[in-house]
Amino acid sequence: MALLAALWIVVAISVVGLQFGIEAREHRRLAIGVAERGRARAAAGGALALARARLEAALRRPAVRSDAVLAARAADPWLDADSLFSGVDSLGDVVVEVRARDLGERLNLNQLGDDELRTFLGVALDDYMVADGLAQAIMDWRDADDASRPRGAEREDYERRGRLVLPADGPFREVEELLHVEGMTPERFEKVRPYLTTRGSGIVNLNAADEAVLRALPGMTDAMVARLLGMRSQGQRLRTVNELVPGAANRPAPGRPARPGAAGSEVVRRLEQRASVDTREVELTLVARAGPQAVPVLVRAVVQRAGGNGSTVAWQTWQ
Repeated sequence: MALLAALWIVVAISVVGLQFGIEAREHRRLAIGVAERGRARAAAGGALALARARLEAALRRPAVRSDAVLAARAADPWLDADSLFSGVDSLGDVVVEVRARDLGERLNLNQLGDDELRTFLGVALDDYMVADGLAQAIMDWRDADDASRPRGAEREDYERRGRLVLPADGPFREVEELLHVEGMTPERFEKVRPYLTTRGSGIVNLNAADEAVLRALPGMTDAMVARLLGMRSQGQRLRTVNELVPGAANRPAPGRPARPGAAGSEVVRRLEQRASVDTREVELTLVARAGPQAVPVLVRAVVQRAGGNGSTVAWQTWQ
């Protein structure tokens, strides 16, 4: 009996020791994870500051016009942001992947009106009947009222169909929310996703945006789109919005009455409110990883051109 009691005591002590060992190992793993995440967050913050410094350095770089490429870059220092400012930075032993893109190549989903949304979807999907229904459903998802459009859908309609995700009755937080809109399918979503964003001012870069984006702009005609695409194919770019609109050269000064021959002035005014001829906003996506098994830190930020050669971070989020 004494021997059995001694054996039980040894087993109990071993079990307790094993439990303490397991807990200590788990605490150590958690501590390492917190430390790695802290290092990754610090590296991501440093990489964001470094990317912004590169963007501002490009704005301060002296204009060189020795050839067409350098002349274009002098006119738009952030030209081809996706290739110029994307890459990999190593801050200490932390690797940070940096991806940049010109937000002017996309349409802001939360700023499109009925007609603009319908036109864009019609071009992107090549089906204007489907585009009309989707545009109405998207507008119903965004607006705050409960009145459904003829081909749209409000919260009550989603509940009746047993949908798990209901309309937000407000702006889209991410483009992926479109997948829950009535009438949207994964196939249709993949066609429209490359042209949309939920961030930025919504100013479209006429020298970089795709045809589906250009056609959604107010006042844009087939002839204007054809001219833009033709200029790009020849390595040319717009210097001002006026160059795109016939008759806009006679545009009157602000506050003065229109003169004969200034038929394009109203089109130019509308386009200038929604478009530019250079890159104004760059979205940065940074992924920092402190080790092969470490949980990565994801940072997204929108950098806008400010007055002079400066910039400002208009929006950012950390995950």
